[in-house]
Amino acid sequence: MEITIPHAEFSKALELVGRISTKHITLPVLQCVRMEAKGSTITLQATNLEISIEVPIPGKVIEEGVVAVPAQIFLQSIQLISQKEITLRTEEQVLQLETTHTNTSIKTFAVDEFPTLNQLQGEESKLQGATFSFGIKSVAFAASQTSIKPELGSVFIQQKKEHSLTFVATDSFRLMEKTVTQKGLILDQSLMIPQKNAIELARICDAVGEDPVFITNENQCALRFPSGAYVSSRLVTGSFPDYVQIIPKEYVTHVTVLKDDLVRSFKKTNIFLNKFRQVSLMITESNLTISSHNNEVGHTTDTVRAKVEGEELSLNFNQQYIMDPLGYISDDSVKMSFAGIGRAMVMQGATDTSLRYLVMPMNK
Repeated sequence: MEITIPHAEFSKALELVGRISTKHITLPVLQCVRMEAKGSTITLQATNLEISIEVPIPGKVIEEGVVAVPAQIFLQSIQLISQKEITLRTEEQVLQLETTHTNTSIKTFAVDEFPTLNQLQGEESKLQGATFSFGIKSVAFAASQTSIKPELGSVFIQQKKEHSLTFVATDSFRLMEKTVTQKGLILDQSLMIPQKNAIELARICDAVGEDPVFITNENQCALRFPSGAYVSSRLVTGSFPDYVQIIPKEYVTHVTVLKDDLVRSFKKTNIFLNKFRQVSLMITESNLTISSHNNEVGHTTDTVRAKVEGEELSLNFNQQYIMDPLGYISDDSVKMSFAGIGRAMVMQGATDTSLRYLVMPMNK
């Protein structure tokens, strides 16, 4: 194989696929990018058996061929080249990177061990890539980090209303729901994407910057972009929890507070959090008092003005769990609705109803 290719385009494509590659004990070739030169196109592929990606880029193909190259070594070598064009050619089991000032040799892997990647066949719909990505990024942090219950380690996607998609994630202590606009999309079946895969799909949508076709079947979903980039992910089987049942129908107290005031107070209490990251919220007639205590460091109390409707309350929460959704609330004010002692609290923007976040309190 021998090709000449523009450095900028190749570096971008390699960075896109390289993050999918992973070290694998029983299948070492998975740490590689598969590169095939055919006609006037160079196609890069990578997979970790959970998620797969393929990116074609145009280039000058002097001699056709295919090779498997360790992704991280390949990417780092390419990124440090400053010339506008690169020549890549293989000599036996070695890939040569050549420019006017550089010559690098990288040992390759047996390409026939690389898994065959077939493009998915199934239901197809046009997707707005930016809002799809935003929906995933808004909820993914709330998914469980353990694999004991795969459905809790996933991002759940459903269509509750036409021209929209609703994204949900929960680890059973908290739950995030975000609805985004998706004009013209019809999603017949809800689906669950593993959290790490979902984050990669969002990253790729942002990097490619195009509106893809969304393809789904029983076990997989895929995005196919107009430029030819293609990424697929396995889906989680099973049932997502009926989360609507755990969202309180009635509340005893509503508190509306400026988001900046809340963030500023949490920065203060963060200094004095204990090992459980416990913060106390005390609601009075027109104030929200936030405090934290650490036996080894000290304590702090901060009071902010708030619009309060309902009963006075005092509850403890994991501070990180309350801070996590604030970056995704676009309103200047946050509405916090409390169902009572020992029951869930729901956070939303004061006017934005597209986002809903539920968090359980801590025991004292």
